[in-house]
Amino acid sequence: MKLNFTLDEIRIKVEEYIKKAGRVAGRPVLTVYYVMTADTTPESERANIMLALVAIVFPTSIEDLLGQIFLVGKGAAAVYAYKKVKKFITPQILDRVEAKLDEWFHENVTEVVEPLYLE
Repeated sequence: MKLNFTLDEIRIKVEEYIKKAGRVAGRPVLTVYYVMTADTTPESERANIMLALVAIVFPTSIEDLLGQIFLVGKGAAAVYAYKKVKKFITPQILDRVEAKLDEWFHENVTEVVEPLYLE
């Protein structure tokens, strides 16, 4: 299993996931991605968020190990990650998230459709 990913590889995986999961499920994932890649997020906070996300994502056997080491479970890790990410969400990040979701899901594109007449 590969553990070292470039930002481009992560971006591609995030995009694939969001396009499968949908706009509502994708919004928090994309928000976390932009917070993690923002210059305004301190490196130490990125590391803390990443550790919490690892605790959430890894299978139960590793969760047990991480839970023993960090004294947290998946729920506590999720709350911790949410609080950390929330501190670094800026209006610019929110705008980028919505613009990217609009681009991927074309929801703000209006299309003229000829009415269907039943005779």
